[in-house]
Amino acid sequence: MRKLEHMQERFKNLLIIKDLLPFLWTKEEKIRSLFLFAFGLIFISIALDLSIPLVLKEVVSCLAIPDKSMTYQLSLLLVAYGIIWTLSQVIQNVRQIIMVKPLESCIRLFCSKFFDHLHSLPMTFHMDRKTGSLTNALERAQHGFPDVFWGLFLFIIPTIIELFLAAAILCYFYGAIYGFLLLFIATIFIIFTLYAAKWASHFQTMSNDQQSNTNANIVDSLLNFASVKYFNNKEHEVLKCDTHLKKRENLLVKSLSSMELVQIGQSLIIGGGLVLLTYTAGKQTLLNVYDVSDFVLINGYVLQFVAPLSQMGFIARNVRRGFNELADVMKIYRTNHSSSLPSGDSYSPDKLESIEFKNVSFGYEPSRLVLNDVSFTLEAGKTIGIVGETGSGKSTISSLLFKFYDVNSGKIFINNVDIQSLDSNSLYKLLGIVPQDVTLFNMSIYENILYGRPRAQKEEVEEAIKLAHLEPFLKKLPDHYDTIVGERGLKLSGGEKQRIAIARVLLKRPALYVFDEATSSLDLKTEETIMNNIAPLLKKSTSLIIAHRLFTVINADEILVLHNGVIQERGTHLSLLKEEGGYASLWRAQEEAHKKSYAA
Repeated sequence: MRKLEHMQERFKNLLIIKDLLPFLWTKEEKIRSLFLFAFGLIFISIALDLSIPLVLKEVVSCLAIPDKSMTYQLSLLLVAYGIIWTLSQVIQNVRQIIMVKPLESCIRLFCSKFFDHLHSLPMTFHMDRKTGSLTNALERAQHGFPDVFWGLFLFIIPTIIELFLAAAILCYFYGAIYGFLLLFIATIFIIFTLYAAKWASHFQTMSNDQQSNTNANIVDSLLNFASVKYFNNKEHEVLKCDTHLKKRENLLVKSLSSMELVQIGQSLIIGGGLVLLTYTAGKQTLLNVYDVSDFVLINGYVLQFVAPLSQMGFIARNVRRGFNELADVMKIYRTNHSSSLPSGDSYSPDKLESIEFKNVSFGYEPSRLVLNDVSFTLEAGKTIGIVGETGSGKSTISSLLFKFYDVNSGKIFINNVDIQSLDSNSLYKLLGIVPQDVTLFNMSIYENILYGRPRAQKEEVEEAIKLAHLEPFLKKLPDHYDTIVGERGLKLSGGEKQRIAIARVLLKRPALYVFDEATSSLDLKTEETIMNNIAPLLKKSTSLIIAHRLFTVINADEILVLHNGVIQERGTHLSLLKEEGGYASLWRAQEEAHKKSYAA
């Protein structure tokens, strides 16, 4: 069972490397050249490191038998020893400098691609996500990426190559015993490191998970700070946060302690190996089998790997930690996109001719349908109004139109083509929406409106502001439309946010306007003013108006009355009033409320 887990983890790590390689080996020629140059320097550095003990051996041989005739040779050897050591250190630093640019470029490409991937994921993913946990995972991945690369490709693999070459040199000069001992010590060290690091990484993984949960809880609490104040639950939130922090503290202590215990074990192995090799070489020197220079060479190779092997434990932990930190992000990265069809097979409409819902049924849960066998057709240039009580499925229609969810049964057609065959980017260009729950970016009012069409002219933005009846509100603000709206627009009222959202969609000029309870937070007089302002625009456009207040849909070419996910009535405003059904009753009730509002 444990062996199977180890195999699964290795396979998972290999899969992570496979997914990261395209970012490391990019199409950019300059980046590839830097990578190749840096790896070339690795092998030069290995050659220099291996030659240092050999040169030192010759220096000791010359010093052991003083001979004035060898002064010149000794001087050359001493200078060569210093130069080789200096070059070895400088090349390592140069390699680090060369690798910074391509590695940071890889991290940028990966993060950019991952960000693009997040926006391509289906709505179901974003409904289930924890923002704090996600941002924490991405931040850890940015540290994990260099940990894996620097540790694995620039330290562990070169050290192992250098180790085998050093063992081969010892075998060549002194027989298999010394090469075997060096490899045996290194093998014991590496095996211990792998298993001990595996044990220590368990605590680290738990610590990472708890860190993500802690961050998710803090972010969620801050996003809902208004609710915390409404219900006077600050102490409850602080206590909950402290509970998460205590769990994180305990797991982090275990993680750090386990890493230190691993390092103690590694030091004992290296110390034992050092004693074994130096004792064997020293004994052979006393027996005159080897001279002092041979002892220096053997000891030189042993000491040369003491530092790298002692660091290997630390590096191996970093590499394992890097893999752990990348695991969560790579799991999300492999999540399928929202589009079920490849872009090459999709249809990209350049204009809107018709929209048809044909026998559409949908439920967020299989056991409860929100829409049941809904059918209607919206022709270009026409307006359909959808009304009904709360929970009748009105807003779900707009979500399905944007392909946020897949229908349970039935089909949705745009220009007589199944919506699943449409390219998502082309679809979103056709559609513009004022959603029921308006959220704004934490920037100025002007920038939020400009987001509807970022390349629009200032005059066009001001025209949209006028149509959305925003001017009276903006005149009251010291910074006018340069006023910052706060996170998600929390500095504004619901009605103010809705007017900004209306201005934003008017600026976009889509082929289809979707107004999903677009004026629900406005007073009746402001709502009437806005609807009168945009009435000429709607007459020339295709629009879908989802509303609770019937006043906003009276001019629609067709009105659908939803009840429990079923179209209960349909027709024009006048025809529905004549039927004396649910629509007529609701109209009379709202008309009475309207008169009272104006009277007040």
